[in-house]
Amino acid sequence: MPRFQHILFPVDFSDRCIAVRPFVRSIAQRFHSRLTILNVVHIPTVCYGGLDAGFPMMIDIPEMQRAAKNELHTVFEDDLAEKVVTVGDPALEITHFADQNQIDLIMMPTHGYGKFRSLLLGSVTAKVLHDAACPVWTATHTDDPELAKHRECKSIMAAIELTPETIPLIRRYKDLACDFNAKLRLVHAVPSASADAIYGLDDDFRRFLFQSPRQEIARMQIEAGTDFEVCMEGGAVSRIVREAALHHDADMVVIGRGTLHETFGQLRSNAYAIIRDAPCPVLTI
Repeated sequence: MPRFQHILFPVDFSDRCIAVRPFVRSIAQRFHSRLTILNVVHIPTVCYGGLDAGFPMMIDIPEMQRAAKNELHTVFEDDLAEKVVTVGDPALEITHFADQNQIDLIMMPTHGYGKFRSLLLGSVTAKVLHDAACPVWTATHTDDPELAKHRECKSIMAAIELTPETIPLIRRYKDLACDFNAKLRLVHAVPSASADAIYGLDDDFRRFLFQSPRQEIARMQIEAGTDFEVCMEGGAVSRIVREAALHHDADMVVIGRGTLHETFGQLRSNAYAIIRDAPCPVLTI
């Protein structure tokens, strides 16, 4: 895969954005990337008034842009980056800017708030993950002090499923590992072989549940020209990926971005859960 020549870092001045700033700097320095820091001034729909709005709110958008730009330069004064302020829906503005400016990588934290924060990914991040054409890097547990130890990416856990699209993905994973000079392992979950699912089944069938995907992954690796170590366990996809990442002290989890757009597929249906549960940053490509 091509190196990340132009990185987009959308910010909203939250603690979560500040927490991922060292990761953005690290990757930008590694790849000698051009960096753009983007703030989107979000004007809620209610502010524009409407048929049912008795008293439409009057707001000074140019002044809000000026204030945002001043804050952008103040907070990120030390960053040698282009600083841009736009107005609109954050997710739409981020993906539009990425499309129009040849962005190779978007880096942003998730923003799930509230009582059920662990169940949320954050609507802006979810939309960007779904709509952006380029890879997206994101981190969920930005308040975890352990996150900082993953800044230098030395170990990568790449989640795969048994589809034809996986073969070119494995090749891209190989290039990514070379770019980061990192150890890469593949992880595959077999939900049908979870402890509850196979309870009471004979040993031959249990072995079959793992033998078939193991053989298929070996075949795909031969075609891809790789020989990565494979981690395979029975159980829920996000749990298996998380456990493998923890066991091998992974600094980044990688999943195929195309699966986010497919109608079927384990990773597509579990992509947000993988991102939410991962103990380290996640890159979708």
